[in-house]
Amino acid sequence: MVARLEELEVLRAQDEVVVATQRKELEVELAAEKEARAAEKRVLRSELERANARAERVKEDFLKSPEFDSLLAKKAWGYFKDGFWGCLAQFRSNGYTEEEHPASFLNLQQALENLGDDEDTEDEEEE
Repeated sequence: MVARLEELEVLRAQDEVVVATQRKELEVELAAEKEARAAEKRVLRSELERANARAERVKEDFLKSPEFDSLLAKKAWGYFKDGFWGCLAQFRSNGYTEEEHPASFLNLQQALENLGDDEDTEDEEEE
């Protein structure tokens, strides 16, 4: 019985040595894995910063481009046109006839001509 206990004690000591060795190996593996992940994270962060900087440059270039100006002008014209015709429709639907209430701004062609005349007048005044 004592021999059996001594044998079990030796086996337990051997198991403890094996467990301690395995634990150290796993800790080393974990540390290496953490370092690899940290390095990968640094690389990805650097790539993200470069991509964000490039995106910002592309955005700034686009905002300065004639293509953006053209798109913006089209959008602005759409708002003006729809807003103008909507306003005109509201005037007419509320009983404001052009005969009773002449409003030169309701005539788009006349308003554009007047706008051109105003610019000519300003140019003459500056000279």
